[in-house]
Parts: sequence; C-alpha cells; structure tokens
Amino acid sequence: MDERIYHVWFGTKSRIAALQGDIEHDVKELFTEIARQTGVGLMELETSVDHVHLLVRVPPDRTLSSVMHQLKGASSRAILLKYPDIKMDTGKHAFWQKSYSYRRIDAADLPAVRSYVKSQDRRPLRHG
Repeated sequence: MDERIYHVWFGTKSRIAALQGDIEHDVKELFTEIARQTGVGLMELETSVDHVHLLVRVPPDRTLSSVMHQLKGASSRAILLKYPDIKMDTGKHAFWQKSYSYRRIDAADLPAVRSYVKSQDRRPLRHG
C-alpha cells in the first residue's frame, strides 16, 4: 500500500505570536491526542511562536483535507475555550489561519524532513 506522509505547516490567525508557554504546551498535547483518537500518524510536531510544522501519516481511508480539518478545528475550539483573551487579540473566532501548506514526502526524504520539522523551535523567525 502506498504510504501517504505529508509535511504540513500553517500559522496562527493574524500570525499572532501565541505559541509560547502554556499555549504551546497545550497545542502540542491537543494535536497529539486528536491524532491518537482519530488514527492519524503524527510523526513529528514542532512549533515556532506563530506557526506549526507537522509530519503526518494519513490513513488510507482519509484525505489530508479531512485530517487537517479535524486537527485544526478541534484544537482551535479547545484553545479558544481555555484562553478566551486570544479572541480579543485576533478579533476572530479561530485560532489558526484558514489555509495550510503541505508537500507529500517520499520515504527517501523522510529523515531530512523529520530533522527539519524537529528544528523549528531553533530557527529564527523569517518575517517582520
């Protein structure tokens, strides 16, 4: 069977620098638990202050779109319930930006992409 592994990345709504401290910890726990409950292989997860990188294995009966809808939707709801002040910071009722970017990963590229995702917390921000 053809394994479907994706490197996915997306930002917080309005790119607010919210992924620090307790919120960062909670986001990581939420993604891990949602993936476990839904049968998604969360191979790597790392945050920077305003965005997330994931390495996910999508089950054969699911699409990447449905997986991301669940991960982002459920985590957004949970974060906004626990930290209602974020709604005031963004002026929105969502924690994540609407879109995400991705690329499918071949088995040969997996070690390099895994290393890249793991290094996100040590990379300088690339926007002003």
